[in-house]
Amino acid sequence: MFIVPNRGGLWARSDATPFGYGRPYSLSQLEAQLRHHGFVPERHRAALFAPPSHARFWLRSADVMERAGRWISSNHAGGVIMVEASKQVFAPTNRGHTARLRNPLRILDGVPSPAAGRVRRQNRPIISQLQNR
Repeated sequence: MFIVPNRGGLWARSDATPFGYGRPYSLSQLEAQLRHHGFVPERHRAALFAPPSHARFWLRSADVMERAGRWISSNHAGGVIMVEASKQVFAPTNRGHTARLRNPLRILDGVPSPAAGRVRRQNRPIISQLQNR
């Protein structure tokens, strides 16, 4: 999911918002960048239709403006563009080069290994002891 400032949106034109800094994109520019880097744009949507203001009128009418903005133009007129993209990375077909070490480190040399196959009578699980009674 990529969320970037919309070049045509009101939020990118105001320095009082977090989206007023940096580089705003149009939808075609963003999709071209994503394709250039191996992503496939799946869906896109615009958000933040209300203007970035602390004025009481805009704050009270923000909910109505958001609903109207989604209904009128849910793809282009918002302050930000959200693009859902996927990327497929294919597994390599060859196994690659295997490196062999002439003198590998012997970290566990000298460490005693547990005796294979020997189980003491005292260490058996409790359930098996109860079944034998």
